[in-house]
Amino acid sequence: MKIGILSDSHDNRETAADALALFISENVQTILHLGDVCQPLVLEPFRFAGIPLIGVFGNNDGNRQGLQQVSMNGFHPGPHILTLDGRKILMAHIFDELQREIGEGGKFDLILFGHTHRPLTMRVGRAVVINPGEACGFMSGRPTCALVDLPTITARILDIPLGEGGRASVSSDIAGRR
Repeated sequence: MKIGILSDSHDNRETAADALALFISENVQTILHLGDVCQPLVLEPFRFAGIPLIGVFGNNDGNRQGLQQVSMNGFHPGPHILTLDGRKILMAHIFDELQREIGEGGKFDLILFGHTHRPLTMRVGRAVVINPGEACGFMSGRPTCALVDLPTITARILDIPLGEGGRASVSSDIAGRR
């Protein structure tokens, strides 16, 4: 199973849609969002993609009810623990929210956080720790996301290709999945 991970969309609907197009082209089976979507409208294209969307609320997500509606109740307060494809995943928006769970050591295969707008992949014990960077690209000028192959826990940080047919590909791919 392959998952797509993004964080810190900050109302940039275009780059979020381009990330979705990338995830569709990479055949991801689940998308994880690590918060700071801001307005639910940003995730509207994800609603019809046919790919489950699971997220955690960020410190700039004021319309939590709207995020719940657009994600089909897929957003949670952090830290949130889930199991996908037999892998235990810990996710939060801010790294500090993870401290208590990380202290139990060796419990997770994948630890995910956002907030800093800086991409990061590293291994701590058996866990792979990932910050996908910023989907919005506002601070760095480089919108990024991450892909993880869960069977191997292989992670890649990817630049989100901007406007290269992304929105058109999303539309046609979504129509084919309905």
